[in-house]
Amino acid sequence: MAKTAGLISAWTRDLDAMIEVNAHVRAYCGVCKKYQDIDIPALRERVGGSYSLLNRRCKCRLTPGCKGWNKFMYLHGVMRILADEETRRRWESDWMRK
Repeated sequence: MAKTAGLISAWTRDLDAMIEVNAHVRAYCGVCKKYQDIDIPALRERVGGSYSLLNRRCKCRLTPGCKGWNKFMYLHGVMRILADEETRRRWESDWMRK
């Protein structure tokens, strides 16, 4: 995990940090293959600036009836999953069991 920790930028730690650098974040579902950009300032108004999207996912709401999970991704040259290596492996394991 120590190797991966360096890959996740410090500004991904919470919404305030993301707003400060004008981060581009989106929700993506691997099942329905849809994505949606996240309005970070609007999300901050709902949950507060210290809220973190790191290692979070939620049931897909991008496509009605989709059984997938939305993972958050951030732009850092390319879109990267907003999760550490341990969490990514766990999510992949969950997916493989289905």
